[in-house]
Amino acid sequence: MVLLVVDTQKGITDERLFGFRELEENIKTLLRVAREYGVEVVYVQHDDGPGSGFSKGDEAFEIHEGFAPQEGEKIFEKSVNSAFHEATGLTKYLKARNIKTVIAVGLQTDYCMDATIKSGFEQGFEMLVPEYCNSTRSNPYMDAQTTYEFYNKHMWPRRYATPLSVEEALKRIREYQKPESRARIAACGTQQIETDRLLLRAFRAEDVESVLRNWAGDEAVQGMYGEPAYKTKGEVKGLLEKYIKGYPSGYTYRWAVIEKASGECIGQIAYFLVDQNNSWGEIEYCIGRAYQGNGYATEATKAVIDFGFNVIGFHKVQICVRPSNSKSKRVIEKCGFEYEGTLRDYFFRNGSYEGRMYYSLIGSNNRPLKISGEM
Repeated sequence: MVLLVVDTQKGITDERLFGFRELEENIKTLLRVAREYGVEVVYVQHDDGPGSGFSKGDEAFEIHEGFAPQEGEKIFEKSVNSAFHEATGLTKYLKARNIKTVIAVGLQTDYCMDATIKSGFEQGFEMLVPEYCNSTRSNPYMDAQTTYEFYNKHMWPRRYATPLSVEEALKRIREYQKPESRARIAACGTQQIETDRLLLRAFRAEDVESVLRNWAGDEAVQGMYGEPAYKTKGEVKGLLEKYIKGYPSGYTYRWAVIEKASGECIGQIAYFLVDQNNSWGEIEYCIGRAYQGNGYATEATKAVIDFGFNVIGFHKVQICVRPSNSKSKRVIEKCGFEYEGTLRDYFFRNGSYEGRMYYSLIGSNNRPLKISGEM
């Protein structure tokens, strides 16, 4: 169970809301009891983008002081209505922690709360909505009270969520027993890794030109691991935004491969498949053609293997390759992977089928690793 606090930001949390004082008191009470009984509190903040007045750096963007998060509590940012949109990382975070039940409070009833409750239901969560813990303002079609009652008494019950009183919500919180099944790996995220010639770090917005120039726009490079080429700055910007928005979940492990000598982003490497409960991750990587043949892929892969075992806590690390990809097969062999088997006719490429070869490492085939705490 978590208490999810949606968009209680200074720009919209005020007396213009229906039942503001009751809303304020109820959410404060839920926050206090959730923290007292060890139920995790998770926040979501909405960002309308630079120049909107409701974005990072703007006073309106900050969380209302009455509901301020405590140190260590997770805050996810979104630019769409639903807190469970793939880009926020919230769904991945909750499912990795085996969370089944979400108590949802916040703003606004007819916008982000509605989208979040419906999306949470579709993701399989039990959505609980305490009374007078969400609100909105009047709109051109309905006054605020009518809007609140329409969603809380007609739209959500028996369809998407269970309405309950604040007292019932508090009882659920006090009786909550944390499940024994938890993710068996660390939600440590994409920490910076340094090797002799490379810096592996999280992607940044300013990487767009380097990424486009060195690998993302090259069909030959992208095609080797089944990805499309991104031909414009706008397309690459969209790709990097997707990567960057996934980092807050703590379960996204994707690095930009930076050549120290030039400062160029020459490729990427990631655990693109992660099984939190069974403790394994699968590696994918690409290196731009101008930088291939220098051992960079091997150097990056060895570093990420070590990070996977020593920091994330994987029991198994695996990697796959098409039989025709001889360069990647050499990297896999240099990294000490053991061949497990081939799924026949897995890929259809250029008019014919090709298999998918699986390799893995088990346990602590580890090497020394230098990790900084920066992103």
